[in-house]
Amino acid sequence: MDLDSLHRIGRLGKPWGHQGELTVHLDDVDLDDIIHAGSLFVDIEGQKVPFFFSRLHDKGRDVLVKFDDFDDPQSASMLVGRDLYAPPGLLADGSDESWDPEEFIGMLVRDEEHGELGEVTGLEGSAKNPVLVVLRGEQEVMIPLVEEMILGVDPEENVLIVRTPPGLIDLNKG
Repeated sequence: MDLDSLHRIGRLGKPWGHQGELTVHLDDVDLDDIIHAGSLFVDIEGQKVPFFFSRLHDKGRDVLVKFDDFDDPQSASMLVGRDLYAPPGLLADGSDESWDPEEFIGMLVRDEEHGELGEVTGLEGSAKNPVLVVLRGEQEVMIPLVEEMILGVDPEENVLIVRTPPGLIDLNKG
């Protein structure tokens, strides 16, 4: 896991209540985008340490998190004031924007190494693991829609710029 690719989403505040919950001061991130993450990373002396949480919710005007490892305000207080990060892949670019794979249908796919691959003609796979179907000449090329592979989208030219893993395009030659 590339910890350098984590996106800062806010800072932990003071303990709240008697069960070890902490207030969370979110930057420009929607709570709905991180509520199902299951874990968040906390910067402890320059190290990004993952902590699982059992609750992340609005409480009035505050957002609260209950990390599994802390059951009282005294133990949770060691995290006060520390930066909070989203797990890799949760936020596409540090914002709350996300891609709808359907938007890629009809786009031309350009790989940084192989050049133009063809047009996206459909989607396969599941909602959690979509695969782009790209028509390359007479052949279909299957490209997993993985955030790390998407380098950019040029809506004016209707082009999706990707970096496919070594060997993927060669697998589709035949």
